[in-house]
Amino acid sequence: MTIKEFKDSLKNDNISNLYVFHGEEGYLREYYLSELEKRVVGDMMPEFNLTVINGETDFKTLSQVVESYPAMNEKRLVIVRDFDIVSANADFSEKAQELFSDMPEYCVLVFVYSGIEFKPDKRRKLYKTIEQYSEIVEFKRASRTDLLSWIKRRFLANGKDIATDTADFLMFYSGELMEQLIPEIEKVSAYSKKKEITKADIEAVASRNITSIIFDVLNAIADRKYAKALSAIDDLQTRNEKPIAALAQIAQQFRRVYAAKLILERGGGRKEVVDLFEMRNEYPARIAIDAARKIETKSVRSAITLAAEADEKLKLGAGWEIITQLVATLAAEVSR
Repeated sequence: MTIKEFKDSLKNDNISNLYVFHGEEGYLREYYLSELEKRVVGDMMPEFNLTVINGETDFKTLSQVVESYPAMNEKRLVIVRDFDIVSANADFSEKAQELFSDMPEYCVLVFVYSGIEFKPDKRRKLYKTIEQYSEIVEFKRASRTDLLSWIKRRFLANGKDIATDTADFLMFYSGELMEQLIPEIEKVSAYSKKKEITKADIEAVASRNITSIIFDVLNAIADRKYAKALSAIDDLQTRNEKPIAALAQIAQQFRRVYAAKLILERGGGRKEVVDLFEMRNEYPARIAIDAARKIETKSVRSAITLAAEADEKLKLGAGWEIITQLVATLAAEVSR
């Protein structure tokens, strides 16, 4: 079930008895969970008609709350957070199959995956039961168009305007998940003295994600500003980012630069880079193309090889010193 289908089902009061909520967009997941709670429980004795179970549980506990009658209400809601139902043991699985295939009409049961990932084994009988009798709702990242509209509405609610290009920059700078963007929108809105939000406002107070910092590394190497590249690496260490994540990002950006070089050589442009890597805004494509114009092909190829070698060293137990060495080596390679 898509988010839109779930939204429409709520609007039409077509509520199922069993749901699985998962997906990386936590803001939408929690928003629609609260909307479901309003529909099922409302204000009618929530202390008796709403049960939340966090983490591991046993079948006896689960079945008792599911089968308990609502108080002064037609239905009750049971929310189970971060219990991997489809990986439950054989005894739980067997009993749960029977329960899920014949859920009480007065109960709505929701398994919410927020701190753990939903990775179902589709060969298991319990998953097949869940698939048959439940609605599995995936809360994916919003499309670029929807996210831009949402960002503009959030700023407008704070009495601010933001241009599409600036909203794109915010997505690049702070991340593309709504739950990441909400505090940044609030900070930027409070900081800006003017009605129109600028990139300078965002850079002044918004939190950066690891990707935008890695782009600083790429830009600095392309511009032969090696002290700046190392400063960005120091910033990542200060933020307690993991070196393996930083290296993965560095390697990815040089692969993008290489692809951008090939696209430019045959007369292509930014749109092809965006489409090739399924980018949700144009800033990464702009940076990749700019770097592709500044760095020679042999240096880009060498960077990809060196990043792969650094990855092997990290897997053997090395730390941030490998990333620092890599940046220094890349800097020397590019300057030749």
